[in-house]
Amino acid sequence: MNIIKTLDQLPEKRPVVLAFGFFDGVHRGHQAVLQACLRLAREKKAMPAAVTFYPHPLTVLLPSASIQLLLSESEKEELFKQMGFETTVVISPTEEFLGQSAGRFLQSLSRITSLCGIVTGENFTFGKNAEGNAELLNSYFLDKGIFIQIVKLEKAEGGVISSTRIRKCILQGDVKKAGYFLGRPYRICGDIIHGFRRGTEVLGFPTANLKPERERAVPGDGVYATRAFIRGRQYPSVTNVGTNPTFGNKERSIETFIFSFDEKIYDAPFALEWIEKIREEKQFPDIEALRRQIEEDIKRAKQILEV
Repeated sequence: MNIIKTLDQLPEKRPVVLAFGFFDGVHRGHQAVLQACLRLAREKKAMPAAVTFYPHPLTVLLPSASIQLLLSESEKEELFKQMGFETTVVISPTEEFLGQSAGRFLQSLSRITSLCGIVTGENFTFGKNAEGNAELLNSYFLDKGIFIQIVKLEKAEGGVISSTRIRKCILQGDVKKAGYFLGRPYRICGDIIHGFRRGTEVLGFPTANLKPERERAVPGDGVYATRAFIRGRQYPSVTNVGTNPTFGNKERSIETFIFSFDEKIYDAPFALEWIEKIREEKQFPDIEALRRQIEEDIKRAKQILEV
């Protein structure tokens, strides 16, 4: 995968088809746009390139805004690669870039000598105050020999599939529906950190404490059936998100009990796939009651994960 930072760095001698979008989550709607770009590139015997932005443009327009992303930039680029993209253009959305008029943005695209096609979703906007849209993009290039394809929005369960809708599902704990909209289970990568060690020393269920990557959307408090990925292998697991009210904690944590696993993993890359919520987090009258509930959670997780 070739990663470049500006459209000017695109090759001049090879035709190129661009797919535009922030693509947070690379969900089913995004996949429709990206697959259309790949098909058009094959038809035109051109190079497909995904054009995205980092960081989120809102962090430039509103520096105090809290953004909870569905993917890290590296995960997004890996998904592009898996789909078949050779190049990703990662534009830094500076104030100057975001403040340019729609006309100026279109002129900059028309100067790409190798450009032969652009694919976007029908809700694509560009230019200051989002004054440009897919219709303007299409009309601008109508007589310039550049093919424009506008992909209709994907819908499911009575609404448009969007990053905002998926993020809401995750924050509410509905990771199963989020996975349906994404087209794959929601995943969070991060580091394993030292916790209170109550899982090992008090409850008899050793847990891995995940510190997620910055700005990632974390599922709402509760207990989940999950899959843990460690050193290239996957393991069934059950994960608690919350403050562990039985112990009177105040700090929120993500604790995972990995089935049939007994290795030190503090330095290992760690990822969690969130499959389905089992129950809400709750306070128990004593440690023994909590231990019995954990045993029931493990049984339910095994049913969900079919292990």
